[in-house]
Amino acid sequence: MQAIVELAARLGKAIAESPQAATLRAAKEELNRHAELAAMLKDFSAQADKIAHLEAEGKPVEVDDKHRLEEMEGKLVSHDVFKRYTAAQMDYVDLMHQVNTELRKCLAPVEE
Repeated sequence: MQAIVELAARLGKAIAESPQAATLRAAKEELNRHAELAAMLKDFSAQADKIAHLEAEGKPVEVDDKHRLEEMEGKLVSHDVFKRYTAAQMDYVDLMHQVNTELRKCLAPVEE
């Protein structure tokens, strides 16, 4: 069992040292250097969470809330820093998806 845990640690380290992870870290650092943009992203996330929470509870979502979210999103996607950040996120998520796919392939016979 220890060998498996050690392999997992090596995999985690390899992922953390991957170009995708490095690019994501750099993009996040760049985003954080732009305080106004980071605050916009935080506000956008809070607004999106508010809407998701209301929808999950079956409560009505005000038109103003939806418009505010759309407006916030428009402002975010107009920034090159945010574009680089989301592109880096997508590349990292794609890497993790590929890793998970390979793990599932190997584990499928065990889990069936």
